[in-house]
Amino acid sequence: MLPIYKPLTDPQIMQIHEAALAVLSRAGLAVDHPKAQKALSDFGATISDDRKRVFLPARTVEKLLQKAPKAFLCAARNPENDMTMKLGASYARQGGGPFSFYDMRTCQSRPLAVADVVDSIKLINGLPHINAPSAMTPQDLEVATYDIAAVKLILENTQKHFWALTTAASHLKCELEMAAVTVGGKENLKKRPILSSIFCVIAPLRFPYDEIERLILCGEYGVNVMTPLTVLMGGSAPYTMAGCMTQMTAEFLGAVCLCQALCPGLGQWYYTLFQYLDMKTGVSLTHSPELMALAAAGAQMSDFYGLPSLANSLLSGDCQPHQVLFQYGINILTGLLTGVTFQVGAGSLECGNLYSHQSLVIIDEILDYLKAFMGGLNITEETLAVNDIIEQAEKGEYLSSKLTMKYLRKERHHVPDIMNCPTLSSYLENPTTILDRAEAKIQNILTRAPKEDVLQPEVRKELDAMMEAAKKTFS
Repeated sequence: MLPIYKPLTDPQIMQIHEAALAVLSRAGLAVDHPKAQKALSDFGATISDDRKRVFLPARTVEKLLQKAPKAFLCAARNPENDMTMKLGASYARQGGGPFSFYDMRTCQSRPLAVADVVDSIKLINGLPHINAPSAMTPQDLEVATYDIAAVKLILENTQKHFWALTTAASHLKCELEMAAVTVGGKENLKKRPILSSIFCVIAPLRFPYDEIERLILCGEYGVNVMTPLTVLMGGSAPYTMAGCMTQMTAEFLGAVCLCQALCPGLGQWYYTLFQYLDMKTGVSLTHSPELMALAAAGAQMSDFYGLPSLANSLLSGDCQPHQVLFQYGINILTGLLTGVTFQVGAGSLECGNLYSHQSLVIIDEILDYLKAFMGGLNITEETLAVNDIIEQAEKGEYLSSKLTMKYLRKERHHVPDIMNCPTLSSYLENPTTILDRAEAKIQNILTRAPKEDVLQPEVRKELDAMMEAAKKTFS
């Protein structure tokens, strides 16, 4: 692996950390949850007179930060798909939540359907560099229970780890119980968590009651959590880049304190999702050079805390194919160069509103290309090829050399499926675009996808019954 790009100096890292500690001790967190307040106060936090804010001294933060695991398992029903989240690892995940399906060839969108979600999961099953699907928002499900049904769809169609989106703690309880059924019970899920979940901070520095309830449920079932740090520069966070980093780091440390006080040892990521408020238009942007620099700094802060990082570097803020491809390339390369553990957002465009099959397979190929680049050179006495050069010097070719035969498949070289390099004449004979070739790959994967049922009949029957019960409860 090539060296990691580090935009912050060591003194600057400490400045950000100390500024975040000052914010937590003086501004505190808005935590309107008695159990969470009690757990934090047990570690030295103080509660405001109106019982609405919690102030965290530096010693409290340091004590709870030490409880956060430096590595944790994101299991899958097929152990070959297990992921261990730690610094130095590199994984990718589909984007969660899109509600529209987008065809990048025609630039046309329509409501996302259950069939699209199932196809997306099948594609991810066949793509080596997209390690996990995510819950999306198909529009042909009952609104009251769509999030529970979306998790059920994933359980029925993949043996990879996945991310579960939810609308309320009561719904998350149903999702976790479904996951437990598929692995043989709650204790098995705690040992091998096949899904990850989420609890949110509302910038600036607010943790709503229901979000903490979700965290407590995740701790009960042993499911790792992410807390998206969705700071909006100039909107819900300071306009300066350094101020944005201060607030984001304070919110991250607050999330760690809450998580480790309530659920000690639960795995969590340093999850950055920077946005920028364009002061001319009022539009929220998710891609700019400043945001890329902040994302790089965020990855460096996660390294400072020794915790795995998660970034939406596979997400495009645009819908125009030519600009989307540029954003994918620069985002993914930055994520790899800064050592992001879990890059997420694959398949999503327009800040997560749109989902595209073509995006998914294009990102998989970009990841293959850039991982080969990040791998650097395998230099040994044999691969330096001195003897091979001497032996082949007179022949003038290496096709027949012993070294070529030995390393033809042993030394991996990137072979593109959709980013081909035709000559002008061959291209004019068959003028397909990258989007056309992506679509052909999609159809090939879906046509060849195995028909196997990933659930046992009795498990499927139990999930169906749980889904019907959820509809009666929440509709």
